[in-house]
Amino acid sequence: MRIKNGPIILAFILFFSFVARIYRLHVPDRYIFDEVYHVITFKLIAANDPRAFEWWHGAIEPNTAIDWLHPPLAKYTQGFFIKILGSSSFSWRISSALFGVGVIWAIYKLSQKLFNDQRISLLAAGLASLDGLLLVQSRIAMNDIHVTFFILLTFISYLSYKKNPQNKRLFLTGLLAGLAMSSKWSGTMAVMVICLLETIDWLKRFFTKKIKWNELINQGLLMVIALGLIPFTVYILSYGQMFLQGKGWNHFTKLHNQIWWYQTNLTATHGYQSQPWQWFLNIKPVWFHVDYPSNDQIANIYSIGNPAFHWVGVIAVVMTIFFLIFRKLNHKKSNREVKNLNWLLITYLFLWLPWQLSPRIMFYYHYTPAVPLLAIIIAYWLIKIWSMKVKKDSEWNKITILVTVLLISIVFAVWYPQWTAIPMPKNFVDAVYYAIPSWK
Repeated sequence: MRIKNGPIILAFILFFSFVARIYRLHVPDRYIFDEVYHVITFKLIAANDPRAFEWWHGAIEPNTAIDWLHPPLAKYTQGFFIKILGSSSFSWRISSALFGVGVIWAIYKLSQKLFNDQRISLLAAGLASLDGLLLVQSRIAMNDIHVTFFILLTFISYLSYKKNPQNKRLFLTGLLAGLAMSSKWSGTMAVMVICLLETIDWLKRFFTKKIKWNELINQGLLMVIALGLIPFTVYILSYGQMFLQGKGWNHFTKLHNQIWWYQTNLTATHGYQSQPWQWFLNIKPVWFHVDYPSNDQIANIYSIGNPAFHWVGVIAVVMTIFFLIFRKLNHKKSNREVKNLNWLLITYLFLWLPWQLSPRIMFYYHYTPAVPLLAIIIAYWLIKIWSMKVKKDSEWNKITILVTVLLISIVFAVWYPQWTAIPMPKNFVDAVYYAIPSWK
Protein backbone atom coordinates (compact mmCIF):
# COMPACT_ATOMS: atom_id res chain seq x y z
CA MET A 1 0.00 0.00 0.00
CA ARG A 2 1.30 3.43 -0.94
CA ILE A 3 0.63 6.79 0.69
CA LYS A 4 0.04 9.81 -1.51
CA ASN A 5 2.59 12.04 0.24
CA GLY A 6 4.91 9.19 1.23
CA PRO A 7 8.14 10.69 -0.19
CA ILE A 8 7.45 14.01 1.57
CA ILE A 9 6.79 12.26 4.88
CA LEU A 10 9.99 10.22 4.51
CA ALA A 11 11.97 13.38 3.73
CA PHE A 12 10.56 15.02 6.87
CA ILE A 13 11.50 11.99 9.02
CA LEU A 14 15.04 12.01 7.65
CA PHE A 15 15.34 15.77 8.15
CA PHE A 16 14.08 15.44 11.73
CA SER A 17 16.57 12.62 12.34
CA PHE A 18 19.41 14.74 10.97
CA VAL A 19 18.53 17.75 13.13
CA ALA A 20 18.17 15.58 16.27
CA ARG A 21 21.61 14.11 15.63
CA ILE A 22 23.44 17.26 14.56
CA TYR A 23 22.12 19.55 17.33
CA ARG A 24 24.84 20.08 19.96
CA LEU A 25 26.88 17.32 18.33
CA HIS A 26 30.09 19.01 19.48
CA VAL A 27 29.04 18.77 23.15
CA PRO A 28 31.05 17.84 25.11
CA ASP A 29 34.23 19.16 23.55
CA ARG A 30 36.30 16.26 24.84
CA TYR A 31 36.52 12.49 24.49
CA ILE A 32 33.66 10.55 26.06
CA PHE A 33 33.54 6.84 26.83
CA ASP A 34 35.29 4.79 24.09
CA GLU A 35 36.19 7.89 22.10
CA VAL A 36 39.43 7.73 24.09
CA TYR A 37 40.29 4.75 21.84
CA HIS A 38 38.45 5.48 18.61
CA VAL A 39 39.24 9.15 18.03
CA ILE A 40 42.96 8.66 18.61
CA THR A 41 42.89 6.01 15.89
CA PHE A 42 40.88 8.21 13.49
CA LYS A 43 43.58 10.84 13.83
CA LEU A 44 46.33 8.32 13.08
CA ILE A 45 44.45 7.03 10.04
CA ALA A 46 43.85 10.56 8.77
CA ALA A 47 47.60 11.18 9.07
CA ASN A 48 48.43 7.80 7.44
CA ASP A 49 50.30 6.88 10.62
CA PRO A 50 51.13 3.13 10.76
CA ARG A 51 50.59 3.07 14.53
CA ALA A 52 46.85 2.77 13.79
CA PHE A 53 47.50 -0.90 12.94
CA GLU A 54 50.07 -1.68 15.64
CA TRP A 55 49.20 -3.09 19.04
CA TRP A 56 52.37 -2.48 21.02
CA HIS A 57 52.26 1.32 21.47
CA GLY A 58 51.41 3.17 24.63
CA ALA A 59 49.10 6.17 24.98
CA ILE A 60 49.40 8.74 22.17
CA GLU A 61 47.63 11.28 24.37
CA PRO A 62 47.11 11.10 28.15
CA ASN A 63 44.50 8.52 29.22
CA THR A 64 43.98 7.17 25.70
CA ALA A 65 44.89 4.06 23.72
CA ILE A 66 44.95 3.01 20.07
CA ASP A 67 41.95 1.03 18.86
CA TRP A 68 43.53 -1.81 16.90
CA LEU A 69 40.81 -4.22 18.07
CA HIS A 70 38.23 -3.30 15.45
CA PRO A 71 38.47 -3.46 11.63
CA PRO A 72 39.11 -0.11 9.98
CA LEU A 73 36.23 0.69 7.60
CA ALA A 74 34.29 2.95 9.98
CA LYS A 75 37.56 4.58 11.00
CA TYR A 76 38.22 5.56 7.38
CA THR A 77 34.98 7.55 7.11
CA GLN A 78 35.57 9.13 10.51
CA GLY A 79 39.20 9.89 9.64
CA PHE A 80 38.02 11.42 6.35
CA PHE A 81 36.02 14.09 8.18
CA ILE A 82 38.95 14.84 10.47
CA LYS A 83 41.05 15.25 7.34
CA ILE A 84 38.68 17.75 5.67
CA LEU A 85 37.24 19.53 8.74
CA GLY A 86 40.17 19.40 11.12
CA SER A 87 40.20 17.70 14.49
CA SER A 88 37.26 18.81 16.63
CA SER A 89 34.53 17.11 18.62
CA PHE A 90 32.14 17.87 15.74
CA SER A 91 34.37 16.28 13.08
CA TRP A 92 34.93 13.20 15.29
CA ARG A 93 31.17 12.54 15.44
CA ILE A 94 29.74 13.78 12.14
CA SER A 95 30.30 10.43 10.41
CA SER A 96 28.22 8.67 13.06
CA ALA A 97 25.46 11.29 12.69
CA LEU A 98 25.27 10.81 8.91
CA PHE A 99 25.31 7.03 9.16
CA GLY A 100 22.64 7.34 11.84
CA VAL A 101 20.36 9.12 9.37
CA GLY A 102 21.28 6.42 6.86
CA VAL A 103 20.04 3.80 9.32
CA ILE A 104 16.61 5.48 9.44
CA TRP A 105 16.46 5.45 5.64
CA ALA A 106 17.54 1.80 5.55
CA ILE A 107 14.77 0.89 8.01
CA TYR A 108 12.27 2.35 5.57
CA LYS A 109 13.76 0.41 2.63
CA LEU A 110 13.95 -2.87 4.57
CA SER A 111 10.31 -2.49 5.67
CA GLN A 112 9.30 -1.97 2.05
CA LYS A 113 11.13 -5.12 0.99
CA LEU A 114 9.35 -7.11 3.69
CA PHE A 115 5.77 -5.87 3.53
CA ASN A 116 5.50 -3.46 0.58
CA ASP A 117 3.28 -1.24 2.72
CA GLN A 118 4.35 2.37 2.95
CA ARG A 119 2.34 2.84 6.13
CA ILE A 120 4.47 0.25 7.92
CA SER A 121 7.69 1.58 6.37
CA LEU A 122 7.08 5.22 7.27
CA LEU A 123 5.90 4.36 10.76
CA ALA A 124 8.94 2.12 11.36
CA ALA A 125 11.31 4.86 10.22
CA GLY A 126 9.44 7.47 12.27
CA LEU A 127 9.48 5.37 15.44
CA ALA A 128 13.17 4.55 14.99
CA SER A 129 13.92 8.28 14.69
CA LEU A 130 12.47 8.64 18.20
CA ASP A 131 14.65 5.99 19.82
CA GLY A 132 17.39 7.01 22.23
CA LEU A 133 19.82 4.15 21.63
CA LEU A 134 19.98 4.82 17.89
CA LEU A 135 20.23 8.54 18.61
CA VAL A 136 23.09 8.35 21.11
CA GLN A 137 25.10 5.88 19.03
CA SER A 138 24.71 8.36 16.15
CA ARG A 139 26.23 11.11 18.30
CA ILE A 140 29.40 9.43 19.51
CA ALA A 141 32.58 8.55 17.64
CA MET A 142 32.19 4.78 17.78
CA ASN A 143 31.47 2.19 15.09
CA ASP A 144 28.17 0.61 16.19
CA ILE A 145 25.93 2.79 14.01
CA HIS A 146 28.18 2.13 11.00
CA VAL A 147 27.94 -1.65 11.28
CA THR A 148 24.18 -1.32 11.83
CA PHE A 149 23.83 0.58 8.54
CA PHE A 150 25.73 -2.04 6.55
CA ILE A 151 23.87 -4.92 8.23
CA LEU A 152 20.57 -3.36 7.12
CA LEU A 153 21.88 -2.90 3.56
CA THR A 154 22.93 -6.57 3.58
CA PHE A 155 19.40 -7.64 4.51
CA ILE A 156 17.84 -5.33 1.90
CA SER A 157 20.02 -6.88 -0.79
CA TYR A 158 19.32 -10.41 0.45
CA LEU A 159 15.55 -9.89 0.34
CA SER A 160 15.93 -8.54 -3.20
CA TYR A 161 17.72 -11.78 -4.06
CA LYS A 162 14.98 -13.90 -2.47
CA LYS A 163 12.33 -12.05 -4.46
CA ASN A 164 14.27 -12.28 -7.71
CA PRO A 165 17.04 -14.92 -7.41
CA GLN A 166 19.92 -13.62 -9.50
CA ASN A 167 23.55 -14.37 -8.74
CA LYS A 168 24.51 -10.70 -8.97
CA ARG A 169 22.06 -9.86 -6.18
CA LEU A 170 23.56 -12.56 -3.98
CA PHE A 171 27.09 -11.34 -4.76
CA LEU A 172 26.03 -7.81 -3.83
CA THR A 173 24.70 -9.22 -0.55
CA GLY A 174 28.13 -10.73 0.11
CA LEU A 175 29.83 -7.43 -0.72
CA LEU A 176 27.62 -5.51 1.71
CA ALA A 177 28.13 -8.18 4.37
CA GLY A 178 31.86 -7.70 3.89
CA LEU A 179 31.44 -3.97 4.52
CA ALA A 180 29.54 -4.76 7.73
CA MET A 181 32.28 -7.14 8.89
CA SER A 182 34.89 -4.51 7.98
CA SER A 183 33.18 -2.05 10.32
CA LYS A 184 32.89 -4.37 13.31
CA TRP A 185 33.13 -8.11 13.83
CA SER A 186 29.48 -8.23 14.89
CA GLY A 187 28.73 -7.71 11.20
CA THR A 188 29.33 -11.45 10.81
CA MET A 189 25.93 -11.97 12.46
CA ALA A 190 24.32 -10.80 9.21
CA VAL A 191 26.13 -13.54 7.28
CA MET A 192 25.41 -16.15 9.94
CA VAL A 193 21.65 -15.55 10.03
CA ILE A 194 21.41 -15.60 6.22
CA CYS A 195 23.37 -18.86 6.07
CA LEU A 196 21.16 -20.34 8.81
CA LEU A 197 17.94 -19.44 7.02
CA GLU A 198 19.24 -20.61 3.65
CA THR A 199 20.32 -23.95 5.15
CA ILE A 200 16.88 -24.47 6.71
CA ASP A 201 15.25 -23.66 3.37
CA TRP A 202 17.52 -26.10 1.49
CA LEU A 203 16.80 -28.91 3.95
CA LYS A 204 13.05 -28.36 3.66
CA ARG A 205 13.22 -28.41 -0.13
CA PHE A 206 15.53 -31.44 -0.15
CA PHE A 207 13.39 -33.60 2.13
CA THR A 208 10.23 -32.61 0.23
CA LYS A 209 12.07 -33.51 -2.98
CA LYS A 210 11.78 -29.99 -4.40
CA ILE A 211 15.53 -29.84 -4.98
CA LYS A 212 17.96 -32.50 -6.19
CA TRP A 213 21.45 -33.33 -4.96
CA ASN A 214 23.22 -31.57 -7.83
CA GLU A 215 21.11 -28.43 -7.35
CA LEU A 216 21.81 -28.51 -3.63
CA ILE A 217 25.56 -28.78 -4.24
CA ASN A 218 25.48 -25.93 -6.78
CA GLN A 219 23.54 -23.72 -4.36
CA GLY A 220 26.00 -24.57 -1.61
CA LEU A 221 29.00 -23.63 -3.74
CA LEU A 222 27.30 -20.39 -4.75
CA MET A 223 26.70 -19.52 -1.10
CA VAL A 224 30.31 -20.31 -0.19
CA ILE A 225 31.47 -17.83 -2.84
CA ALA A 226 28.86 -15.14 -2.16
CA LEU A 227 28.70 -15.32 1.65
CA GLY A 228 32.16 -16.68 2.39
CA LEU A 229 34.77 -15.73 -0.15
CA ILE A 230 33.41 -12.30 -1.10
CA PRO A 231 32.89 -10.95 2.48
CA PHE A 232 36.29 -12.29 3.57
CA THR A 233 37.96 -10.66 0.54
CA VAL A 234 36.27 -7.34 1.28
CA TYR A 235 37.38 -7.64 4.90
CA ILE A 236 41.02 -8.15 3.89
CA LEU A 237 40.84 -5.26 1.43
CA SER A 238 39.55 -3.00 4.21
CA TYR A 239 43.08 -3.16 5.60
CA GLY A 240 44.34 -1.66 2.36
CA GLN A 241 45.91 1.35 4.07
CA MET A 242 47.91 -0.97 6.31
CA PHE A 243 49.16 -3.01 3.34
CA LEU A 244 50.04 0.16 1.40
CA GLN A 245 52.13 1.26 4.37
CA GLY A 246 54.37 -1.76 3.73
CA LYS A 247 52.93 -4.29 6.17
CA GLY A 248 52.33 -7.76 4.79
CA TRP A 249 50.23 -10.84 5.43
CA ASN A 250 52.39 -11.83 8.38
CA HIS A 251 51.52 -8.61 10.22
CA PHE A 252 47.84 -9.06 9.30
CA THR A 253 47.73 -12.53 10.87
CA LYS A 254 49.66 -11.44 13.97
CA LEU A 255 47.32 -8.50 14.43
CA HIS A 256 44.30 -10.78 14.29
CA ASN A 257 45.88 -13.21 16.69
CA GLN A 258 46.22 -10.31 19.10
CA ILE A 259 42.61 -9.26 18.51
CA TRP A 260 41.30 -12.77 19.10
CA TRP A 261 43.39 -13.27 22.22
CA TYR A 262 42.22 -9.96 23.68
CA GLN A 263 38.54 -10.57 22.90
CA THR A 264 38.53 -14.09 24.33
CA ASN A 265 40.73 -13.48 27.37
CA LEU A 266 39.45 -10.12 28.62
CA THR A 267 38.53 -10.51 32.28
CA ALA A 268 37.90 -6.86 33.10
CA THR A 269 34.54 -5.82 34.53
CA HIS A 270 32.65 -2.55 34.25
CA GLY A 271 29.96 -0.90 36.33
CA TYR A 272 27.73 -0.49 33.27
CA GLN A 273 28.17 -3.92 31.71
CA SER A 274 24.96 -5.82 31.07
CA GLN A 275 23.34 -8.98 29.73
CA PRO A 276 21.21 -9.39 26.57
CA TRP A 277 17.96 -9.91 28.52
CA GLN A 278 18.51 -6.47 30.07
CA TRP A 279 18.84 -4.92 26.61
CA PHE A 280 15.46 -6.36 25.63
CA LEU A 281 13.87 -4.73 28.68
CA ASN A 282 15.84 -1.46 28.34
CA ILE A 283 16.92 -1.50 31.99
CA LYS A 284 20.72 -1.29 31.92
CA PRO A 285 22.06 1.72 29.98
CA VAL A 286 25.64 2.93 29.56
CA TRP A 287 26.73 6.25 31.07
CA PHE A 288 28.88 8.18 28.56
CA HIS A 289 29.25 11.69 30.05
CA VAL A 290 28.36 13.96 32.97
CA ASP A 291 28.78 17.67 33.65
CA TYR A 292 27.67 19.91 36.52
CA PRO A 293 26.97 23.42 35.15
CA SER A 294 25.56 24.56 38.52
CA ASN A 295 24.80 23.23 41.98
CA ASP A 296 21.22 22.28 41.09
CA GLN A 297 21.77 21.16 37.48
CA ILE A 298 23.33 18.14 35.81
CA ALA A 299 24.00 17.28 32.17
CA ASN A 300 24.28 13.60 31.19
CA ILE A 301 24.66 11.44 28.13
CA TYR A 302 23.24 7.96 28.64
CA SER A 303 23.06 5.33 25.94
CA ILE A 304 19.54 4.14 26.70
CA GLY A 305 16.54 3.49 24.52
CA ASN A 306 13.27 5.39 24.52
CA PRO A 307 11.45 3.53 27.33
CA ALA A 308 8.02 3.77 25.67
CA PHE A 309 9.40 2.54 22.33
CA HIS A 310 11.23 -0.42 23.83
CA TRP A 311 8.46 -1.54 26.17
CA VAL A 312 5.94 -1.40 23.32
CA GLY A 313 8.56 -3.43 21.45
CA VAL A 314 8.48 -6.11 24.18
CA ILE A 315 4.72 -6.45 23.67
CA ALA A 316 5.12 -6.53 19.88
CA VAL A 317 7.78 -9.26 20.01
CA VAL A 318 5.69 -11.40 22.37
CA MET A 319 2.67 -10.93 20.09
CA THR A 320 4.74 -12.01 17.10
CA ILE A 321 5.98 -15.15 18.83
CA PHE A 322 2.50 -16.24 19.94
CA PHE A 323 0.98 -15.36 16.58
CA LEU A 324 3.48 -17.50 14.67
CA ILE A 325 3.23 -20.39 17.16
CA PHE A 326 -0.58 -20.29 16.95
CA ARG A 327 -0.51 -20.49 13.17
CA LYS A 328 1.95 -23.38 13.30
CA LEU A 329 -0.08 -25.35 15.82
CA ASN A 330 -3.22 -24.85 13.78
CA HIS A 331 -1.45 -25.90 10.57
CA LYS A 332 -2.34 -22.68 8.83
CA LYS A 333 -0.61 -22.12 5.52
CA SER A 334 1.79 -19.20 5.56
CA ASN A 335 1.46 -16.48 2.97
CA ARG A 336 4.33 -14.23 1.95
CA GLU A 337 3.54 -11.67 4.65
CA VAL A 338 3.62 -14.26 7.42
CA LYS A 339 6.84 -15.77 6.05
CA ASN A 340 8.46 -12.34 6.06
CA LEU A 341 7.23 -11.70 9.60
CA ASN A 342 8.82 -14.99 10.62
CA TRP A 343 12.06 -13.94 8.90
CA LEU A 344 11.93 -10.59 10.68
CA LEU A 345 11.51 -12.18 14.12
CA ILE A 346 14.29 -14.74 13.62
CA THR A 347 16.68 -12.11 12.30
CA TYR A 348 15.87 -9.71 15.14
CA LEU A 349 16.50 -12.39 17.77
CA PHE A 350 19.69 -13.55 16.04
CA LEU A 351 21.20 -10.06 16.15
CA TRP A 352 21.31 -9.96 19.95
CA LEU A 353 20.68 -13.34 21.58
CA PRO A 354 24.05 -14.85 20.46
CA TRP A 355 25.78 -12.20 22.56
CA GLN A 356 24.82 -14.36 25.52
CA LEU A 357 27.68 -16.66 24.46
CA SER A 358 30.26 -13.87 24.38
CA PRO A 359 33.32 -14.57 26.56
CA ARG A 360 33.85 -10.88 27.30
CA ILE A 361 31.84 -8.13 29.02
CA MET A 362 28.94 -6.66 27.05
CA PHE A 363 27.19 -3.31 26.93
CA TYR A 364 23.73 -2.11 25.98
CA TYR A 365 24.96 -0.52 22.75
CA HIS A 366 25.67 -4.03 21.39
CA TYR A 367 21.89 -4.15 20.96
CA THR A 368 22.03 -1.35 18.36
CA PRO A 369 21.82 -3.51 15.17
CA ALA A 370 18.67 -5.26 16.46
CA VAL A 371 16.74 -2.06 17.21
CA PRO A 372 15.86 -1.26 13.55
CA LEU A 373 14.18 -4.65 13.22
CA LEU A 374 12.36 -4.06 16.50
CA ALA A 375 11.02 -0.81 15.02
CA ILE A 376 9.66 -2.72 12.02
CA ILE A 377 7.99 -5.32 14.25
CA ILE A 378 6.31 -2.55 16.27
CA ALA A 379 5.16 -0.73 13.14
CA TYR A 380 3.79 -3.94 11.63
CA TRP A 381 1.51 -4.61 14.60
CA LEU A 382 0.44 -0.99 15.01
CA ILE A 383 -0.70 -0.84 11.39
CA LYS A 384 -2.39 -4.24 11.72
CA ILE A 385 -4.33 -3.03 14.75
CA TRP A 386 -5.13 0.25 12.98
CA SER A 387 -6.58 -1.71 10.02
CA MET A 388 -8.74 -4.02 12.15
CA LYS A 389 -12.45 -4.09 11.49
CA VAL A 390 -14.30 -2.95 14.60
CA LYS A 391 -17.85 -1.94 15.37
CA LYS A 392 -19.02 1.09 13.46
CA ASP A 393 -19.35 3.25 16.56
CA SER A 394 -16.00 2.10 18.01
CA GLU A 395 -12.60 3.53 17.18
CA TRP A 396 -10.68 1.92 20.02
CA ASN A 397 -8.05 0.49 17.69
CA LYS A 398 -7.19 3.81 16.08
CA ILE A 399 -7.25 5.61 19.42
CA THR A 400 -4.89 2.99 20.89
CA ILE A 401 -2.40 3.45 18.06
CA LEU A 402 -2.54 7.24 18.17
CA VAL A 403 -2.00 7.22 21.95
CA THR A 404 0.93 4.79 21.58
CA VAL A 405 2.67 6.91 18.94
CA LEU A 406 1.97 10.09 20.90
CA LEU A 407 3.39 8.52 24.07
CA ILE A 408 6.60 7.47 22.30
CA SER A 409 6.92 11.00 20.88
CA ILE A 410 6.38 12.66 24.26
CA VAL A 411 8.90 10.37 25.95
CA PHE A 412 11.42 11.23 23.22
CA ALA A 413 10.96 14.97 23.93
CA VAL A 414 11.24 14.43 27.69
CA TRP A 415 14.35 12.24 27.41
CA TYR A 416 16.17 14.17 24.69
CA PRO A 417 18.23 16.16 27.26
CA GLN A 418 19.45 12.90 28.85
CA TRP A 419 20.77 11.79 25.45
CA THR A 420 22.39 15.09 24.45
CA ALA A 421 23.90 16.60 27.64
CA ILE A 422 21.34 19.39 27.97
CA PRO A 423 21.48 20.63 31.60
CA MET A 424 18.45 19.64 33.65
CA PRO A 425 17.40 20.17 37.30
CA LYS A 426 18.78 17.41 39.50
CA ASN A 427 15.39 16.78 41.10
CA PHE A 428 13.85 16.17 37.69
CA VAL A 429 16.71 13.87 36.66
CA ASP A 430 16.33 11.80 39.84
CA ALA A 431 12.54 11.56 39.50
CA VAL A 432 12.33 10.80 35.75
CA TYR A 433 15.61 9.59 34.27
CA TYR A 434 16.42 7.48 37.33
CA ALA A 435 12.88 6.30 38.03
CA ILE A 436 14.21 2.75 37.74
CA PRO A 437 17.33 2.30 39.94
CA SER A 438 19.28 0.41 37.25
CA TRP A 439 18.94 3.40 34.92
CA LYS A 440 21.39 5.36 37.08
